[in-house]
Amino acid sequence: MIVHRDTLGRFLPEGTPVKLCDSEEKTVSARIDAEGISRHEGVTPGKVAWQLENTHGLHLVAVDDEPLDPREAAAAPPEVEVAIEETTIQAVYLPPPISLNLRDEKTTPEDDLLSEEQLEQLRLAGNNATLFLHGYNVPLGEYGTFASWGQHADISTPPLLTNAHTASRATILQDIDKVEMSIPVTRGYTANNSYHTPMENRPDDFREAHCNGSGASSWFVHMEYQLNRAAGMTEDDWQPYTRMVGIAWFGDTGSVDFFQAELNAMAAGRRLVALLEQLNEVGIAINIISHSLGARVVLTALNILGEQERHQWVDNLYLWQPAVADNALVNEASQDSHPLGMGIFPDAHKAARKIVVLQSQQDGILGPPPSEAENVWEAFWESPDHVRNIFSADDMLDATLGAAGGAYRKKWWAFPIGLSGPITDYYMGKAPANTVRPTPLSSDPYSRIHDARRADNAWAVFREQAIQEAREAIASADPLPIYDLLAPLAHHAVVSEERAADYIDRLQRLVQRNWWADKAPRAALGSIGFSALMLENRFIDNKLDNDDYSFVDQTLWLLNHSGMKIPSDEVFEKSYEEGIMQPLLLNSGFGYYAPI
Repeated sequence: MIVHRDTLGRFLPEGTPVKLCDSEEKTVSARIDAEGISRHEGVTPGKVAWQLENTHGLHLVAVDDEPLDPREAAAAPPEVEVAIEETTIQAVYLPPPISLNLRDEKTTPEDDLLSEEQLEQLRLAGNNATLFLHGYNVPLGEYGTFASWGQHADISTPPLLTNAHTASRATILQDIDKVEMSIPVTRGYTANNSYHTPMENRPDDFREAHCNGSGASSWFVHMEYQLNRAAGMTEDDWQPYTRMVGIAWFGDTGSVDFFQAELNAMAAGRRLVALLEQLNEVGIAINIISHSLGARVVLTALNILGEQERHQWVDNLYLWQPAVADNALVNEASQDSHPLGMGIFPDAHKAARKIVVLQSQQDGILGPPPSEAENVWEAFWESPDHVRNIFSADDMLDATLGAAGGAYRKKWWAFPIGLSGPITDYYMGKAPANTVRPTPLSSDPYSRIHDARRADNAWAVFREQAIQEAREAIASADPLPIYDLLAPLAHHAVVSEERAADYIDRLQRLVQRNWWADKAPRAALGSIGFSALMLENRFIDNKLDNDDYSFVDQTLWLLNHSGMKIPSDEVFEKSYEEGIMQPLLLNSGFGYYAPI
């Protein structure tokens, strides 16, 4: 009999199939019952090994109180001696990973919520949740999968330590990097029979995709593992391993459609509110980490909560390399220099107890390296890791633009250059003719006057359409209505008629004066941090003085936009441990982890 529990003490789901093989290569399958037991009758005494089937994320971490490395256990299941009459084996597994998909169209209110089982998992594991949101141009991807016995190329039967199979099993252990593997696997098994972690030797693309999944799923694997390491987990015992909550959103709109990705980020932020409400209602503490444009998702949600006077719901918010304006966290919308009013989240600070910005001026995606740090930049290019840094970028075009001075500062570019602007593409088919894409003015003076009047009339119609959309949303009494024409204002819970009218007036000036070409965006918060605002903005100064806001200047050690995914020793120590986990544990928790 095998008693299957997770590290939280819960029995594994009833009905889970378990395949066991004995020393005579006989397979004895069974299903887990309501008491968490799988009963395998008629097993030959001696060594046995087993695998769960059709499961995701339930990784074996201990057998009979002996800790196991889940990566090794998945690649070649551990053998246990069984007696003649009866043997009871105690098997302990990690609880399943938790993720939420905000990419797909919502069909029911429950689509944006965690299940009762997932909430129970968070309650039992410290009664806290750490959310992670990926950045721009990251597809959903998928988790890697462990290879079943039959998938190993060089062995067709379960590997056991009999004379006939010792060599085959050893081959699997030494060749584990060629096998499809899943979370929390972070690297394969090396030739000298020792594991290496992400910071030590990035694998080739094939191994990366199969060991650690792809897209958002791969980000979840890496971030979760590094956060556990930073909290104190050792490779000797994975039983304290804590699951974070991965949030996937639709940011992969294409390298040259940053504006649409921003709109998608705000739409996802509105949906994220439901999860934050759910966690708050059941009393689960919340911490959030975002990367790159994921900051716009989070800040949208928190700005809505702040507008609705729902304060300090989030214990700690970490904005890692945030792809938002450097003044995004000021408290007055009047300071917004974005031509459409999309740059500032004036009420977001109310919803979080502490906000930490992790910045780096060496981030080639968010901005060019500073001249005063040329020695650091030169050291980066001379480093043997610089090729790894470039080719680890989520999008090669982003990396290329970054090398030309920062892709973020080119977010208003239109491709092909000169054909249209990002706002034009969004409103084509939504706005009246002669508004977002006006017809060329005639050379005849009288015709020009007629064309101008026609454009003014069209803008007046457009303005009234936007006001009507705002009016209908207010009348619906929905606290989070869905907007179409007013989608760029989705970081506000409800758009007033006055704000809708002002927005169309801004849009008209933007289109007619071609501000996209004349007005560069502010520098990114993830590049320069608060440096341009310190000593100039009293609100920011007060927040920094009170430690409500803080920052980690990573310029000397974070040398590329996604350098936290496979961190160097210095990034792990200074960013993960000192920058995130230590302050998080001062007033919150990461699973069972607490400060020493």
